[in-house]
Amino acid sequence: MSRIAGSMPGADGEAVTQSGPAAGHHTPLIGPGEPGPFRVMNPHGRARLLLVCDHASNRIPAPLDNLGLDELALGRHIASDIGAGEVTERLSAQLDAQAVLASYSRLVVDCNRGLNDPTSILAVSDGEFIPGNQGLDDEQKAERARQFFHPYHDAINRRLDSFTRRSIVPAFVAIHSFTPIFKNVRRPWQIGI
Repeated sequence: MSRIAGSMPGADGEAVTQSGPAAGHHTPLIGPGEPGPFRVMNPHGRARLLLVCDHASNRIPAPLDNLGLDELALGRHIASDIGAGEVTERLSAQLDAQAVLASYSRLVVDCNRGLNDPTSILAVSDGEFIPGNQGLDDEQKAERARQFFHPYHDAINRRLDSFTRRSIVPAFVAIHSFTPIFKNVRRPWQIGI
């Protein structure tokens, strides 16, 4: 089975690899005019550093109809790490560092989880019922992975490979934020490293 079955342009013009068998035979989940599954900031940054942000966006692709959620739900931490995308953008600019940011919500598929992890696509998140994630079969889950998860991680791997070709071992920094209350438990931390 070939891992590379097709490509489309990413938001930064970089080719987005479509992983999996027969990529051309699947229904696109990213609608016309929507961004690719990831974006690269400062692709020629000179810092020996790669920034990544798995939960940078609360965007749901149009064909998934907001997963049945309203704007209030999509504004909560269940959909993205609030502020993490902006922090990543600022650090990329200030440090002259390359950055890869996921363009879609973790509710579509969580790029910070293994695909076999039961929390990869949540039917309920912090008490919020996610209608569009109910009863997904293995094929539907695999399709989300093919169109969102794999292209994002492939983009990160290409950046890491570019450092390797230049004999550079970069610092790898994943940026997240967290809500002060999760599952009704107060979290006392201001920052974690």
